[in-house]
Amino acid sequence: SAVAFGVYIIVFECLRPFYTKFFAPRFTGSDKGSYPYKGPFAWTWGIAFEDEATVLEKSGLDVCVYIRFTAMCSTVMFLFTIVGFLILVPVYATGGNGQDDLLKLGLSNVKQGSDRLWAPAVVMYVYTAIVVYLVQKNYTEIVELRKDAWKKVNSMFYTVLIKKIPDEFDNEGKIREFLAETYPDSIAHIKLVYNRDELEKKTVELQKNQLNLLVAKKKDDESDEPTTVKTGWCGLMGETEVAVPYYTKLLEEQSTEIETKIKPEKKEDFCNAAFVTFKTIKKATVCSGTRIVQEENWETSPATMPTDIIWSNLCSVKPDAIKSNIELTVNCALFGLIVFWAIPMSFGGALANLEQLGNDVSWLSGVKDLPAPVIGIIEGFGPTVWRIVLMLLLKPIIYALLKITGFTEYSAMDLKFVGTYYTFLIVNVYFITLVSSSIFGTIGEIVNDPVSIFQLLGEAIPAVAIEMIQYMILQGLGVSAQTIVRLVPLVLTIFFTKMATVDYQVKKAETPPPALYAENLCQPLLMWTICMAYAAVSPLILPFGWIFFFADYLIQKYQLFHVHLPPYETYGSFWPEIANTALHGMVLAQVALMAIVGLKFGAFQQILLVPLPFFTWFYAIHLDDKYGKELRGRDLPLKLAESLDKQTNQDDVMKFLDETDRLQMWAQPCVQVDTKDPLADPPEMPELRADDAKGIKGGLEKRSSVGVDDAKVTYGSLAAMEQGEKKEETAALGAKEGTG
Repeated sequence: SAVAFGVYIIVFECLRPFYTKFFAPRFTGSDKGSYPYKGPFAWTWGIAFEDEATVLEKSGLDVCVYIRFTAMCSTVMFLFTIVGFLILVPVYATGGNGQDDLLKLGLSNVKQGSDRLWAPAVVMYVYTAIVVYLVQKNYTEIVELRKDAWKKVNSMFYTVLIKKIPDEFDNEGKIREFLAETYPDSIAHIKLVYNRDELEKKTVELQKNQLNLLVAKKKDDESDEPTTVKTGWCGLMGETEVAVPYYTKLLEEQSTEIETKIKPEKKEDFCNAAFVTFKTIKKATVCSGTRIVQEENWETSPATMPTDIIWSNLCSVKPDAIKSNIELTVNCALFGLIVFWAIPMSFGGALANLEQLGNDVSWLSGVKDLPAPVIGIIEGFGPTVWRIVLMLLLKPIIYALLKITGFTEYSAMDLKFVGTYYTFLIVNVYFITLVSSSIFGTIGEIVNDPVSIFQLLGEAIPAVAIEMIQYMILQGLGVSAQTIVRLVPLVLTIFFTKMATVDYQVKKAETPPPALYAENLCQPLLMWTICMAYAAVSPLILPFGWIFFFADYLIQKYQLFHVHLPPYETYGSFWPEIANTALHGMVLAQVALMAIVGLKFGAFQQILLVPLPFFTWFYAIHLDDKYGKELRGRDLPLKLAESLDKQTNQDDVMKFLDETDRLQMWAQPCVQVDTKDPLADPPEMPELRADDAKGIKGGLEKRSSVGVDDAKVTYGSLAAMEQGEKKEETAALGAKEGTG
């Protein structure tokens, strides 16, 4: 793993000056060969010292939350390492329980009932204090960062998504008239949601044929003979036609069909949902947090980024009763999947004790005949490789099940994915490995001497830390380092760029995918939990935990800052789940230490540890009540909405909202396709440019997705939030309850 890490980093260092569009597409000038942090390995300290304000401006608060989490984990591992190696390692190393090699530095080397068991019990209090302090510190700072991020005005603040609209309100006029009773002269635009499945298929065909036309023209320019094409199945059979006139005529026919028959909105395609854009942020805030009627329909919520919307689910919103049944079915399927996946995962744990199983299990006796190096390789790398393969296969299955439940936003589905996939990782990587490696390794001795079960498990469970260290090294030095090189995408990009005929193909080949925010978050959460569980039991794991988190901090910060665009912006709503997971990992560590100390007959040490899990659990609830509920919601505070409205000129706001409506930002991407130029870039979300002193200045500005320094916009400071803000907001929303 160390060799692989070194190779990946050297490859990245050597190639990044030559493939600037691949390794730093968001850096200004990368299309002209420029790249950030010039100098040997200068990117390591360059990205480490990028200030948070720049990251927030360029990549958003969600990226800041991820970077803060990995930075916090790295800090915790560093502090834990100092405490553990100064106190616990000397205590364990002289425990005298007969353990050898690395096991000598863990709790398994302490004798039954020894006074040395006081050391991990006391150190656990120190560990708990460090974690609680850093989690609360980040909580309060992220809440303040969110207020800064909200100063960046965009059309989401003015827009409300209304679902479950009754069938009779199937046009803009009826919806406007209904809402005008509650919000008179407040609505700027209404965009109804229609089923566009047929249009999407036709626009895909249109874009494909447009690309074929460009390729054919390019080939004609380079050849004396006209390019021909077969008009049958997949271009492999049928009549032969000259390509350019054939595709030109086909494009004209398809464009006419789309404009006249498919693109016009039809009442029967209405999906009972609409995006309502208000003239002020305050009105949109009040509407998004208020039920318009007492019944189930007319469900309101703040609009999210257009790229965050799962249009297929928004076009088929289920009634609450049906949705509840679907969620129950999916949850049962996920639970069954956890149980099913535990079977092959436990097989991976058994590989770590292959030689022992060959001695204890008769039908595996042939294992003893394998060469010693082969057995060593299987026992050393087999469990880890097996787990990684199974976890990679699991991700698409979980996403498919979650999409069935009816999520209308990718961010909400990703948040659910984090919790679900993390549960899978904990059960199938940590618990199954713990049980299979400890019990399978001692089953023969337990059968022969059942009385020794406590002593055997008290030694075997801490010993599993060695296997966890191997897993962490492979993830941190191998898998994580590979993400900065992205070797397979690099090879594919070079291949398709060389094979490209027209500029559009080159551009598509060089465009990186959006950041896999949720998937990238799960692995650090698992590593955090593993490190917490073994921090006091086997402190040898702590420096490897620091290496993993520090490497992940550098690599992911570079990727999220210079390569991948964030797929959405939730303004920090992931942090409460991250913080709860961090504190629950601490609870797991405390309970695990209590169990192992109990196996070592440390009754008084167990009594000392009893208050810790209760304190940590209830403190997590306290932080969630105080900060978490606010961070999970997307509603702006009413005072903040009023302050933003006061800073803006209404004429400029209306121009901004009109431009957003003209660009069809609140419609499916297929609606935005220009039939005259199907391969043109989709429209970019306009933003308001603000000035510290004068509010709106200069009207509209479009944001570029890559190759542009996003730090162009400065925003005026907002008035300080008054102490009674929440009470006033609640009163204002309550006054609207049940209207309409």
